[in-house]
Amino acid sequence: MKLILATIHLESSTRAIPLAAACLKAEVINHDVLLKNYTLEQSAEEISDDLLGDAPDVLGFPVYLWNRSLVLSVIKILKKTRPDLPLLAGGPEVTAAPESFLRESGISGVMQGEGEVLINPVLDALSQGRPLPEIPGLWTASYSPVSPGYCSDINALASPILSGALDLNENKGLLWELSRGCPFACEFCFESKGSGKVRTFALDRIRKELEMIRDSGIEQVFVLDPTFNVNKKRVLILLEWLREMTPETYYYFEIRTEFLDEETAFAFTRIPCTLQIGLQSSDPAVLKNINREFDPDAFRSKVSLLGDAGVSFGLDLIYGLPGDSLEGFRNSLDYALSLEPNHLDLFPLAVLPGTVLYDRRETLQMKADIWDPYLVRETGSFSQNDLEKARLLSLQCDLLYNQGRGISWFSRVCYDLELTPVQIIESSAIISEFQADSLGKTPLDFLKVLYSDHGKEGLFPVIQDLFNYLDLLEELEQIESSFFVKEEIKLSPENLLTLHSSVRFHCFHIPPDLILDGFPASSEELMHEAGKFQVLLWGRDHQICMDILESEELKILKKLQGNDLKYSEIVTGLNTSELDDFVINGIQEAYISRV
Repeated sequence: MKLILATIHLESSTRAIPLAAACLKAEVINHDVLLKNYTLEQSAEEISDDLLGDAPDVLGFPVYLWNRSLVLSVIKILKKTRPDLPLLAGGPEVTAAPESFLRESGISGVMQGEGEVLINPVLDALSQGRPLPEIPGLWTASYSPVSPGYCSDINALASPILSGALDLNENKGLLWELSRGCPFACEFCFESKGSGKVRTFALDRIRKELEMIRDSGIEQVFVLDPTFNVNKKRVLILLEWLREMTPETYYYFEIRTEFLDEETAFAFTRIPCTLQIGLQSSDPAVLKNINREFDPDAFRSKVSLLGDAGVSFGLDLIYGLPGDSLEGFRNSLDYALSLEPNHLDLFPLAVLPGTVLYDRRETLQMKADIWDPYLVRETGSFSQNDLEKARLLSLQCDLLYNQGRGISWFSRVCYDLELTPVQIIESSAIISEFQADSLGKTPLDFLKVLYSDHGKEGLFPVIQDLFNYLDLLEELEQIESSFFVKEEIKLSPENLLTLHSSVRFHCFHIPPDLILDGFPASSEELMHEAGKFQVLLWGRDHQICMDILESEELKILKKLQGNDLKYSEIVTGLNTSELDDFVINGIQEAYISRV
């Protein structure tokens, strides 16, 4: 029997990995399984035609919040075109409300819970022409189970990576599942009705999978483990393996601050990675409403371990939580940005079927969409109008902070202008200008207006230097670095020279040593050192180098820019005293290249 598992992804990306389908394929015996991938950009007609073109005996769909509507549209077409074709569905969206999905779709069977324990009995029954079995987790028109499918020992399950069910050559990204379950029960999450236990995959399996990740050249790994650092001993072992075996691979983790300490923070610095932390709100009373404990001071202390160690991290905030308000959300936004995250993700609350929060929505005076994406529309303390204001505030924050590289300048601007983060985001001078993207405006343009409006024009050169330096860094990161020349350099008039491709010139207000040190003082203090510094920048040994140029030196380098010249041509008309030393130093420092 030929089973086709069709995964509809949000978009084509390094996250578009059919992990759930591959987990099922890894378990299937005595049947053929084909994995197909689609995106939301494709129509239901296109997807259904393509699926039928592969002549399936059974079709299955992993269903998520983002693809539910399209999956139902595809199913509707398939039922008309091939009414005899058995159709199955599973995944978190189905597991949350299996009965309603079965009723709405009218398909053969809905698999609630862990499909690995259900797929073989289902395929065996279909291949033998028998009715689908009445087993836990399998919903049919004639049977409603009392419990979901559950694997008592997840280490007995086949690995989608080691089995080859997941082709690691199809994508440079990977979703990597290290555990299932969560020790917490936040009421907006599906785990609010979970067992409260964390089931981990064995370390020997993980190491073998890691070897395949290394050998396949995977560039980005999204670790599926909502509390990755819950077990310190385990996490330190894993991070050391990642450092040793895949030092060039970039990892994305979800962590909890409760389990963070200096040793763990340092371990994260040894691999390329980003950590995501669910803050959700800074109000302990609001978080208590969704069964979360929170101490603002303790949270700040833990997060500072990451900042001090130089670990990239992001925070999540949700607006529309029960008991929250627009003013409360603004306070949470101020608190979150004061922690200086590398990025801040802001979401409206989704009241998901299958969660405790969904069951309590009426008691909590919450009105939400009855269909996906189940967004909250009004609460007793958050009006529709205020939710719209929160949405706009979130968009403005994303523009200014996330897209505008706010991690590098936001706190400085707050200090310079004595404003809170939200006051900056809501500033009419910034917002009105920022929305005029067609005029080519940038955050720097808006900050210039803001500094002027607050009578701090004298500090703006620091901000200007900071932005210009960030732009140059981004530019140089795209260019191959040069390397220091250790050999002895001897010049002759016939030597053909040019500038390395990474060389850039810029005039800064702040001395370059302070720029390289990360602007290590207040803007007012830095302006005491201000002047006019003609600076040379270039990439060497995978680092950004800077040096101040004298006028004669600048003339030489300008002559070489974009040209291959003999040394004798370079020094013509210039004072040659000490120029030999300058050129030799430039060759050794690798901003001047010999052709």
